[in-house]
Amino acid sequence: MKRIILPIFALAVGSQFLSAKVPAQEASPNQPQKKDVSFEYRFADELQQTPDSIARQEQWFRDAKFGAFIHFGVYSALAGEYNGVVPGFRYSEWIQVSAKMSADEYHEVAKTFNPVDFDADAWAKTFKDSGIQYVVITSKHHDGFALFDSIVSDYNVVDYTPFKRDIIKVLSEACHRQGLKFGVYYSHAQDWDEPDAPYLNTRTKRSILHPELPEDFEPDFDRYIMSKSLPQVEELMKNYEIDLIWFDTPVEMTFERAKLFSDVVRKYRPNCLINSRIIHRGKGKILQENLELFDYVSIGDKEVPTKKLPLYVESPDSVSTSFGYKAKGNHHYHTEVEMIHRLVHTVCAGGNSLLNNGPMGNGQLDPEAVRLYGVIGDWLKVNGESIYRTRRNPLPERPEWGDISVSKDGQTLYLHVLEWPEAGSIELEDLPAAVTAASFLANGEAVEYTQTGAQLELMLPKAALNPYDTVIQLSLNTAL
Repeated sequence: MKRIILPIFALAVGSQFLSAKVPAQEASPNQPQKKDVSFEYRFADELQQTPDSIARQEQWFRDAKFGAFIHFGVYSALAGEYNGVVPGFRYSEWIQVSAKMSADEYHEVAKTFNPVDFDADAWAKTFKDSGIQYVVITSKHHDGFALFDSIVSDYNVVDYTPFKRDIIKVLSEACHRQGLKFGVYYSHAQDWDEPDAPYLNTRTKRSILHPELPEDFEPDFDRYIMSKSLPQVEELMKNYEIDLIWFDTPVEMTFERAKLFSDVVRKYRPNCLINSRIIHRGKGKILQENLELFDYVSIGDKEVPTKKLPLYVESPDSVSTSFGYKAKGNHHYHTEVEMIHRLVHTVCAGGNSLLNNGPMGNGQLDPEAVRLYGVIGDWLKVNGESIYRTRRNPLPERPEWGDISVSKDGQTLYLHVLEWPEAGSIELEDLPAAVTAASFLANGEAVEYTQTGAQLELMLPKAALNPYDTVIQLSLNTAL
């Protein structure tokens, strides 16, 4: 395929810093040691985000709380099956690897990608009606195929398919018309279409993806960065109204390499948010010296915080066990209760929930994803005050019966009662303020309570007001 090398910022950067390699981890002489992925290990208490990152967060991100993640591409049309084979791997967007397809084989599928039912305005309206505040879509996933009109590579939806429409352009415009912020996912290290790009794990084999390569082929990651990855990120920043960029799988990404990407984002869109996967894998230890490269932390796939965290985070969740659309093989959707509880716990720990859906190959949103989004949206229409524009639980611990958020001014506590008590009451310990009023957020009815010092007890009816989360708001005499 053709490749145009652009004389742009990306290619003007010297490569003397790019050759630094990530040091290998020392293996145990007997057996591999299990990695510590606890939040305590990953998030040291003394970590502090830079003032400019906090300023960017405060513009809209910390108030938004709820976003839509979209995995859409060539793999959507396969829906988890290729040539009658249904690979066992849970993520359908990895089918090129899991079905052991060469790049040439995958190209033939890409040539038929034609999502004729794609309606950007309908998508954006669905998201808006569901209480979603921002949208992030895969502009290029690991397969190397771009959903935008790229001059850098013709392996994109405009040049390579019968669809011929720039999906990133029309969706960004539709989202902004609905008042939604818009972001793009971009896989900046992994690219299965490029022999020079590194791979996340041994599941991906260069000899299968590119059987035409000589046995002595030596991949050059920096050559890939400078010829495709960095120039395409520059295209996205220059040509589209991007509010957030979501990098992923930073294999072999050193500080110097990652800084090339953060610099090009800052050059063209100074207020664009950058996620931590520009350099940090979702479950690795976060280093203070890397915080200048990104604005917030993307934790592990479908991971929910179990404690309050010192940095602002986002959970890349999904309505199902796959991120791309999957109709075949081992696969299931999550329940309404799971989705709402995961949203609540993420917000109360100090973060946003980015809830993924995988549209179908014809361009329509997955009906079950739309239904689940709608259930969450209906709950938010009543209880959104306890989610949007709130801050993390200000008390020392998460209560056994649910979780807690607090209003931005610290004057109102929101008690999320996720497990309705058989005893008819719930207690709150270590409350350093006097409660002046308590009521159900859904209907405004008063809740009877008694307070003795820092201990509060609330008397509740036999049945919950909501099957997912009944919210009680507490007015306080002083801000927390």
